[in-house]
Amino acid sequence: MVGCFSVRIYRCLAIPNECVQKQPSSFFSINFSIAAKENSLKSPKMRKMLYPLLVILCMFSCKDDQIAPHPPSSQETSSAEGNSQWWQEARFGLFIHYGVYSVLEGEYIGPDIYGNNIHFETLSSNNTPDATKTGNGAGAEWIMKEALIPKETYKGFATEFMANNFDPQYIVSLAKNAGMRYVILTSKHHEGFCLWNSNTTDWDITCTPAGTKWNNDLIAPLAKATRDAGLKFGIYFSQFRDWMYDGAPETIPEMVEGGAYTLEQQEAFMENYTYPMIEELVGRYKPDIFWWDGPYNGNAEFARRCNEIIQSQGYNILQNDRLSPQIGYNGDFETPEQSLNEELVKENSELCMTINGTWGYSKFDNSWKESNFVLYTLLRVQKLGSNLLLNIGPKADGSIPAESVKVLEDLADWMIANDVSVHGTIKSPFSYNLPYGPTTYRILNGRPHLYYHMFYWDDKGEIWIPGVMNPADEITVSFLSAPGARPKVESINGIGLRISDLPQSAPHELCSTLDIAFSSSPVLDEGFRFINGTLYLDALAAKFTGNYFINDWENRPALYWYGGRAIKYKVVIPKNGEYAISSELAAFFNGTITFRFVKVSGDTKTFTLTGNNKVTPSGHANFEWQDMGKLYLEKGTYELTIESKQQDSWLKLRQFRLLAL
Repeated sequence: MVGCFSVRIYRCLAIPNECVQKQPSSFFSINFSIAAKENSLKSPKMRKMLYPLLVILCMFSCKDDQIAPHPPSSQETSSAEGNSQWWQEARFGLFIHYGVYSVLEGEYIGPDIYGNNIHFETLSSNNTPDATKTGNGAGAEWIMKEALIPKETYKGFATEFMANNFDPQYIVSLAKNAGMRYVILTSKHHEGFCLWNSNTTDWDITCTPAGTKWNNDLIAPLAKATRDAGLKFGIYFSQFRDWMYDGAPETIPEMVEGGAYTLEQQEAFMENYTYPMIEELVGRYKPDIFWWDGPYNGNAEFARRCNEIIQSQGYNILQNDRLSPQIGYNGDFETPEQSLNEELVKENSELCMTINGTWGYSKFDNSWKESNFVLYTLLRVQKLGSNLLLNIGPKADGSIPAESVKVLEDLADWMIANDVSVHGTIKSPFSYNLPYGPTTYRILNGRPHLYYHMFYWDDKGEIWIPGVMNPADEITVSFLSAPGARPKVESINGIGLRISDLPQSAPHELCSTLDIAFSSSPVLDEGFRFINGTLYLDALAAKFTGNYFINDWENRPALYWYGGRAIKYKVVIPKNGEYAISSELAAFFNGTITFRFVKVSGDTKTFTLTGNNKVTPSGHANFEWQDMGKLYLEKGTYELTIESKQQDSWLKLRQFRLLAL
């Protein structure tokens, strides 16, 4: 077809005007009216033909400050050791999922690739009753594939991608105040849409009103705001999964029944799209992190070439593990998603998690996590020596949902006094949590500090810290949010520390941090102990091996526990004898709870009890203590694994109790 293209010289590169009229920002431009295919000006062949002319034009115009990439600073080009160290000390980052999928907000009404008219909604607890199809839970950013939207139809939504309320400085201030030390933006998700003006495709920011407002680049202003605030900047990139282009190694929606592309088609896709895009991103923005997604394990050469581009930049760029881990490209850190298995996660991993249930914005998803739960997850991850990457999904106009803002602002309030227990921490010597929450650990001014994070406050006037066996004169304790408080410390033989003279109210509404400072190394013998003949096991102290959720923060936090998933504790049984076991729970259905005690001291033995839980009045609204039965146990240290099997729905659990008979 015949088309008119306007080519302007930006830092000696030809950048064609494809989908929307660009705002001129340099004084020199030249228009070409040509008969050509739609992408001809962006093809390597056409660029080669135009190159001699562009060289001449560059002699007259080689500057465009508005879209110039952010130049690398000394901090951005740090050594490999320094780059790794900042990431380990940062502990907390912001993830941003933003693209054309933000326009749809989780809903599509129209024809699918088969010509069927559908009403699709991203899976949520808030779906409208007239919806005929819902997603499988992948998230609003997967709507193109889940709803099987035709490519040309999907492209039309780009005209509604506005970004008129996109505010990089505000976003970065939210992140920094919340204690985040790096920001990662989705430059191109699986829909194939690029948030920058790419020389390889016209399916990019230039097709949108956002391109007009932001000089065809949404990455540069966020990168600049991030670095101006002293934070690190990273780029997310979907390298193999692309639903818009033929040849992508992971197939597009319109090939769901057609099988994979040939190797030659895949190679062409990588050569024409993926490799050039990676070169553009690292060349323009000098990211500190390159966050791959959608691992493809069929061709090691593809992964090798991607990695080679990153490695050739002359400075160390951290990479995650999603390039192609099954064929040896494991990156610098693992990235478990939404939840993690505490027994399998490696130190220096990065848990990525949404604030609600989906990565991109969905108007149907109201499953917002409470600030307490987000903070609890952050501290639990740090206890393991790892990071949390917390996601927000802006709306199409670039604004941040109020619920996300509230969580970040709550964290900011908590960080004012408590950030010392977050940044620069290393793996906690406690592999399990303590009764009221997780512990983090660091060496500060030559002294070991164990930070005990307490997520609820009772009226007992004392707390016990089982397993800390140092004499009291080797320890000082204080609350980070109440430095004037002077708790009393006692060392109780065989149990641990008893802390009394506590403040009448919680030092901080969200979470109170007890700073336990040691004069030398901590002496630990981990495990819950009996106090006055009774042992309590709180939900917050469990080691989780699967998905979990905790709620009821305003009262006493409770674990939402689904059947088949195990929680674990370490317990010390003081003498041979019979013990009664009970559970404080709320349940919609009858079920069973199995307790398996595996002795890890002396001779290995296993003792098992299965008890029956019953429906509680008003289901999950009311908690009650229910008897699970009696079990004979020998003196020793045990790993206790507890599993629930319900007829249906979740079981809510607050705590277990073992009573010596």
